[in-house]
Amino acid sequence: MNSYLPFALFNDLQRDVNRLFDNRVEPYSSSGRWSPAVDIVESDAGYLLTMDVPGVSRESIDITIDSGVLTVSGERKVDHGEEAKVAINERWQGQFVRRFNLPDTVDEEQVAAKVENGVLALHIPKAAAAAPRKITVQ
Repeated sequence: MNSYLPFALFNDLQRDVNRLFDNRVEPYSSSGRWSPAVDIVESDAGYLLTMDVPGVSRESIDITIDSGVLTVSGERKVDHGEEAKVAINERWQGQFVRRFNLPDTVDEEQVAAKVENGVLALHIPKAAAAAPRKITVQ
């Protein structure tokens, strides 16, 4: 049985657009916009969005919800020092922005975020009215 994933179509489109624009940047470019990998898992209680943000400080992450759109942005900075001569620089740095259309069934006021071991976890609960309920037949 296939379940409806409200984020899936939007994420497929966003991934395709990101690939289009990523092709304009050298594959080993170390600065510019980058796009952290994201997983979204749905349960009866809500959604869990996890995003890889290694090397991004908690203070550099900004999360907003406006008109049903969740925006996660931030910046990773790598400082090699002024005197350092970098031989190889493959790690991405610079700003990132990810946007997600939230379904109408979420409780935007109860969204919580936590960063641990380079992974940002966003708990997005479903509104109480959206939770499935069993109706007794009389």
